[in-house]
Amino acid sequence: MKAKKITRAAGLALLLTLLSAPGTNAVAQVMAWGVDGPTSRKADVRPIFALLQARGITQYRINAYLADGTDGFQVQTYREMIQLAKEYHISLKPILFTPFQEGDRTDHGKYPKGDAAALYTSAYNRTYKFVSEFRNDLPDWELGNEVNLQIKDADGKRLFGKGQTAAEFDTPVMNDWAAVLRGMSDAIEKVNTEYGLHLRRALNTTSTMFGFLDFMASRGVKFEIISYHYYAHLRVNPHHFFGHRDEGGFDLFKKLASYKKAVVVNELNCAEIYDSDYENEAGKPKTETGFKSLYTTLKYFVEQTDLKIEALDIYELLDEPAKAPPENHFGLMYDLGRPKVPFFLLTQFAGGTLSADERKLLMDRGLLP
Repeated sequence: MKAKKITRAAGLALLLTLLSAPGTNAVAQVMAWGVDGPTSRKADVRPIFALLQARGITQYRINAYLADGTDGFQVQTYREMIQLAKEYHISLKPILFTPFQEGDRTDHGKYPKGDAAALYTSAYNRTYKFVSEFRNDLPDWELGNEVNLQIKDADGKRLFGKGQTAAEFDTPVMNDWAAVLRGMSDAIEKVNTEYGLHLRRALNTTSTMFGFLDFMASRGVKFEIISYHYYAHLRVNPHHFFGHRDEGGFDLFKKLASYKKAVVVNELNCAEIYDSDYENEAGKPKTETGFKSLYTTLKYFVEQTDLKIEALDIYELLDEPAKAPPENHFGLMYDLGRPKVPFFLLTQFAGGTLSADERKLLMDRGLLP
């Protein structure tokens, strides 16, 4: 029989009501669990935070655009969002973006030369202003996102499976980025010094590109947290990531642990979701493989003993249909009233409550830890 259509609001209300049904938490919460959210300018976060709180999900990673003309708007948006986050016991994890992220070297003409000094000064001033505003509310700040992917090798390809040395990142574009990231890093250090605080800075990398972290550190970019992004297909063992299978090869967890810094994995999903034949529909073969892949990855990360992971965020909460594939279907939910199976999977790992029907969906697929 064809299901009756329900409105988005009704769907969300039904979803929240189901949370009162009995559930079993099979996995102890060994880290904080979160999601990457839609940009703060496009979403009403109150229903989002209510849903996350009900599911035991405590982190929300969100952009902070510091480009010209948006600062005042962004500050007010963050003021409102912080108050709601406190109400629902959600930890906000901001990602700082400066004009250089969009290729603007001059900060809309403020620094006509657009040289390294300009890049540093623009990043420093904008970061200092914004972080100072919220210094008592947000303890962790991420310095950009996936900057390591801005570099390509001689064949015009990104350094997937490579990029393990600082020397590979000693290029003009990475030195420009070093000026930007050092400006961000120094601005946060200044806030800490002035106010006696211990705000932390996160620097992100992906794949095997740990040379990016080493290069930025050599250029004076300071950070207390390593932010890592992980996407892998089913049956890829993270201990042998990117085909490094020999005993002396690349072990993701041991490599992360070797830095002796805090680690967050703040973008994670199955890699099947990138494939052109991913259907984004439960019951379809590639989608179901993606469910198994995500489950296997989460178990690896929870059960490994080489590394303490402070937090793990799934990318992302909602589908974004306006984007081109595959970026349009990464969501744990189609929209706030229509969750997907991975949303229930995250609920289980986060120690949240599942309804009997939701639990059955996981059990039928062998997706309960």
